[in-house]
Amino acid sequence: MEHESARVRIRLGLVGAFVLLLCVCVLVIIAAFSSSGADRLVEHSMLVRQTLQQLLVTVQQAESGQRGYLLTGDVSYTVPFFQAKTELPVLEGQLRQLTEQSAVHQQQLSELYPAIAAKMDELSSTIQQRQSGHAEAAMELVNTHLGRHLIQRIRELIADFDRSELEMLRERSSAAAMHHRLLTAVAVLLTLLTCLLGCIVVWKARRYAWDMRDKNRVLREEIVQREAAEQQWRQSQKMEALGQLTGGVAHDFNNMLAIIVGNLEILLRRLPESEDRCRTFASNALTGAQRAAELTKRLLAFSRQQSLQPKPVDVNQCVQDVSVMLHRSLGENIQIETVQGGGLWRAYVDRPQLESALLNLAVNARDAMKGIGKLTIETANVFLDRSYADAHNDVTPGQYVMIAITDTGTGMSAEVLSRAFEPFFTTKEVGHGTGLGLSQVHGFIKQSQGHLKIYSELGVGTTVKLYLPRDTASKEEQAQAPAALDAPLQPQRKVLVVEDDADVREFVVMVLQDLGYQAIAAANAESARSALAKDGHIDAMLTDVVMPGINGKQLVDDIRDMRPNMAVLFMTGYSRNAIVHNGVLDPGVRLITKPFTVDELSRELRAAIVAHGMVH
Repeated sequence: MEHESARVRIRLGLVGAFVLLLCVCVLVIIAAFSSSGADRLVEHSMLVRQTLQQLLVTVQQAESGQRGYLLTGDVSYTVPFFQAKTELPVLEGQLRQLTEQSAVHQQQLSELYPAIAAKMDELSSTIQQRQSGHAEAAMELVNTHLGRHLIQRIRELIADFDRSELEMLRERSSAAAMHHRLLTAVAVLLTLLTCLLGCIVVWKARRYAWDMRDKNRVLREEIVQREAAEQQWRQSQKMEALGQLTGGVAHDFNNMLAIIVGNLEILLRRLPESEDRCRTFASNALTGAQRAAELTKRLLAFSRQQSLQPKPVDVNQCVQDVSVMLHRSLGENIQIETVQGGGLWRAYVDRPQLESALLNLAVNARDAMKGIGKLTIETANVFLDRSYADAHNDVTPGQYVMIAITDTGTGMSAEVLSRAFEPFFTTKEVGHGTGLGLSQVHGFIKQSQGHLKIYSELGVGTTVKLYLPRDTASKEEQAQAPAALDAPLQPQRKVLVVEDDADVREFVVMVLQDLGYQAIAAANAESARSALAKDGHIDAMLTDVVMPGINGKQLVDDIRDMRPNMAVLFMTGYSRNAIVHNGVLDPGVRLITKPFTVDELSRELRAAIVAHGMVH
């Protein structure tokens, strides 16, 4: 009996709760409709003001067109006037219809429309006079100032109309806000009732608890299976994502490192020799910052977003320097031999990238030899003839500096060799290689207008030959370049620093002042152009490449006609193809990469100034 009574009470409670909930829902619907009506009134006021402003703009454009036509006689200036003659009746009709419920607005429109009609008549008469060849008569009509008085009257009437509508808009907005508050209150009440109803029916959920646990277990198993199925895809996408991320953050990260490295270097310069402890701390911090900068450069090289700066390179010296490094890094069980060609030409290539390529190939060779074997690096002058070029894609016949890296490893099969340059292809175990080493080297050599060839035999070893383009500059040109840098500069050179990052800008200005320059700071291209227009004694410009709006390259192009002989040095942490195309720095562009040291900045800026012949 008690159980049945309890069931009846629960049933009645549920029915009562649902009825109460239904009533509150009705209140919510009513409040929502009321709020919607208030919002529509607000939108109506906004539409009225927009139409009113369009009316004024149309009249002003018609007047501007009339002035242009009277002054120049170009009939294209009359287009806004004839458009206004077509659009004004439509706008006036729309405004009349929108305000038909307001007696005040209708009265204001009764004063406004005649003024507009008079203004259009005045414009029409002057245009007709000009079309008839009576330009002086048309200007005499303009000089009566009738048109100016009419447009001033129109503006005053529109301002009065707008003030009235604005006051109405405030009232409607207040009403809409009140309806919104009411709707919110009713919604809160509905939420509370819903919670109450949920508490009443929660007991029903207990019977499904075990079922839900089973379903959750099944769902977790499905998630694990899906993650396992997607693991391969995520691995293949990781490197590409890293490349995109690198390009996105490199600029800001290098700006930060430029501030850190620069200020630490200045601190070391200014600390007295007696402050050994402080100098040690600062030196350690500078070393760490420089390692972070090197990491950023490696990431950019990995993602193929680092700009190449090819210069004449002594390849024998480069190989000698790299071999010293390899002796320390490859281990005692790898015998390294270098065979340097006599009378070796200079190569035209980016030396840091060449060193990175040689290190990549040496590490691959070490892995192929399982840590034990012989690595031979040989250099020679070679000539690739037409028959060789015809047999190999993208090879230009000519003179090259060749570097051959030979190992005594396991070698590669024909199938593996055919896929050696494919990104992400590797024969190493999972976690021991990305498959990007050879593809990076191949891309670098191709960007340098060179050639790469692999010879391999299973059980014998592998030889990778790098063909670097020969430097064609004459000995006189090579000898003149260093001498030009020793030429004395005029004192107190004035340099414009264009950098959007305030901290970097402040640091560069301070360094230039310490170096004896007069430094002027500009935060963007607009302020830079203004500074150049005001000061004709600016000798050089040091500008960031990546800036909001107009970038550094666009700025230089814009001011080149105004200052054709001004020396320009770009600085960047990530070029984003502004001054780099196909991975190679544009011809004639001088670039310093962030972060840079004080000595690097001094050297590169001096070189840019001397290159423009700006010596005493």
